[in-house]
Amino acid sequence: MKRSGTENFLAGFDALAQAVRRARGSSSADGGLTLSQYGLLEGLTGRRAARVQELAAAAGISASTATRILDALERRGIVRRTRSREDRRAVSISLTERGDELLQAEREWLRGRQREFYASLPAAEKELAPDLLVRLAALIDEIAAGPDEVAAGPDE
Repeated sequence: MKRSGTENFLAGFDALAQAVRRARGSSSADGGLTLSQYGLLEGLTGRRAARVQELAAAAGISASTATRILDALERRGIVRRTRSREDRRAVSISLTERGDELLQAEREWLRGRQREFYASLPAAEKELAPDLLVRLAALIDEIAAGPDEVAAGPDE
């Protein structure tokens, strides 16, 4: 029996979600970064350092999750933590030279793959892809917020 368009969409969305979950925990190559690590480190782009809370907010994750990710990255020599001279409770995160090189290499690889994929799309799909991706991202954020957040609405 042939599936409906809605059923095909749901199956495709589920496949996308599963692929993203798998990708968040696996690195692109030996010694590479997971998508979670990459997303967190992207918050350092164009900056010398940032606080954990700033990086977590930019990546859309909790500060405790960011701290766990940063612990692993620090053990690998990719980031360094530096205590603030003004406020000893505050810690700044910065990339090491190795971390900067790794982040740049990962970014180049990722953007290259994205460009290759986009180039492979038929013209009609190229036109639709940017808006569709933004709308899918909004749907994923809505799903991640859960039913209580969606029902409450933005003003409550």
